Amino acid sequence: MYSERARGLIARMSDPISTRNLVADLLNLPADRLLALFGVTRWEPREVHALKEQIFFDVVTELSQSGWNCNAPAFGEGNRSTLLMETARLGLVQASARLLDKGTEANYNNRGYGASTPLMSARDPEIMRNLLDHGADPLAVNALNQTDFAYKLFKGLTPGARFYLYNTKKFPLDPLLANFRDCILSRSSFPYEPMYPLCLVPVGYPCENIVDQILIDNMLRGRYIPFSSKALRSPLTEGLTVWQHVKRRLAQEQSVSPALVVGCMACMAKLEDCRKPEDLAFLEAYVEKPLPREPEMREKFSKAVFVHLLFSLSPLPAGQILRWLMLLGKLLRQVSQWMDFWGEEPFQVVNSLFKTSARPSHILHELATLQALLAMRVNVAENFGEFQIPNDLPGLTGEER
Repeated sequence: MYSERARGLIARMSDPISTRNLVADLLNLPADRLLALFGVTRWEPREVHALKEQIFFDVVTELSQSGWNCNAPAFGEGNRSTLLMETARLGLVQASARLLDKGTEANYNNRGYGASTPLMSARDPEIMRNLLDHGADPLAVNALNQTDFAYKLFKGLTPGARFYLYNTKKFPLDPLLANFRDCILSRSSFPYEPMYPLCLVPVGYPCENIVDQILIDNMLRGRYIPFSSKALRSPLTEGLTVWQHVKRRLAQEQSVSPALVVGCMACMAKLEDCRKPEDLAFLEAYVEKPLPREPEMREKFSKAVFVHLLFSLSPLPAGQILRWLMLLGKLLRQVSQWMDFWGEEPFQVVNSLFKTSARPSHILHELATLQALLAMRVNVAENFGEFQIPNDLPGLTGEER
């Protein structure tokens, strides 16, 4: 559809470097300028991705036909990514498929510290499936020794990570889980911002294969906690579950970790087994511990954690919500003291969906909002807003008073 314009643009390039610069510019152009360049003058926002799919399909077709080396690592940070890695990163299914059909290397690895293979660059499960069908190695690792599965878990690319869990017949899952475990134990990889201080442990897989006391202790040192219901219930040594072991470890600590306070609250809100009266009392005692001398948070907190707390706690009975309100009141007093000691910066809360938004919030604000919304829920009856009209109300039967 756009092949003539693509052919004209590429034909004007006199050498491989200028061709590379042209393609790099096209990949980075804002949607309105890209569409205008290819003659699209009227379009709806929902049509943008489909139009870009068609444009780049024609672009890569013309590149391959003109003899340009599509395997050249000429894009991305440090010009170490291939064109296939860029189309996979942008979710361009058709362009990625055309490059693979034309023989572009699916198993390229630049050994970088981020997405170093086309698989790691891919966000769309359809692109991942096509890459694997063309020989991409799911066990290939980057400079941090992360396979694509571990990389996606740590970066928060959950649709891609779940692709591996849902397609276990295509490749062995055990080596991927073993690598995930090794990355956690090495402490060279830490959770991504949207889930911090939580950690994704694969759901639906036997937790005893990856969760044990050594792993949990390393997680706690990294200031994050396993978060799936199955992992929290998973038994460890001495007959303790993961959650019971976490509580015992934190009770033995000399100082409090604000990151783990929020993590514990999220676990307690998620699972009924974790929010018994003794759990609430444990957390109240834990927040009384002194702060360390220096802040220990490596990442900002996520708005998603507090949204999770609100939606998990609001359906609870009024009596349980009142108990949580007491906990939140105590925590608000402690956090205000912590912020006096450390300042506001270590307690910032960001919204991962709006990374370019204005000034971030902080934990004190989010806890106060949560407390106010839960307090409104306490005395609201289930039939709130439903008004029954008495049968004996004058006028209902046509009688005059």
